[in-house]
Amino acid sequence: MTTRSTTCLQFVSLALALTISSLATAQSRPTAEHRAIAGDVGVWNAESKFWMEAESDPLVSKAVETNSLVGELWIVSQYKSELGGIPFEGRGQFGYDPTAKKFVGTWIDTMSPYLSTMEGSMDKENKKLTMLSKGRDLRTGEESISKMVTTYTDDDHKTFEMFGPVEGKEGEWWKMMEINYTRKK
Repeated sequence: MTTRSTTCLQFVSLALALTISSLATAQSRPTAEHRAIAGDVGVWNAESKFWMEAESDPLVSKAVETNSLVGELWIVSQYKSELGGIPFEGRGQFGYDPTAKKFVGTWIDTMSPYLSTMEGSMDKENKKLTMLSKGRDLRTGEESISKMVTTYTDDDHKTFEMFGPVEGKEGEWWKMMEINYTRKK
């Protein structure tokens, strides 16, 4: 290889390395959306209500949710409670996809062998994060969808609601779960 070819190859390699480095740096900077969900970091006491079907009496429990940051881009959540005398634990990962311009997440727990994925958007004016979750129905194994709405009352209080689709009525939802959170001091 000639000196000129070597110099040209070194220049192209350097330019490519700088381009990749600048793209990686730009992609890893937290956005306003990342900073907004970072407000969930901390330990939260939770009071939960679960409905097994519409218009049934809820199963009530208390829980603790612990949220921590992974870098500045992701929140890892651990939820622990007891449901009807059975220990329950769930784990989530949540963040913001700046390319898709969507909040994203995953969820696993001790009651389901299925991973749920979610994405949605924030209504900043009303302080509501609405996400659609895709997973599988525990009873049938069929793909299912649910709607989750988190309303931020203030820095120390939030309410999470989860809704299932009303069978045969497109666009209608019934409340499956409500969790009222208070930040632990």
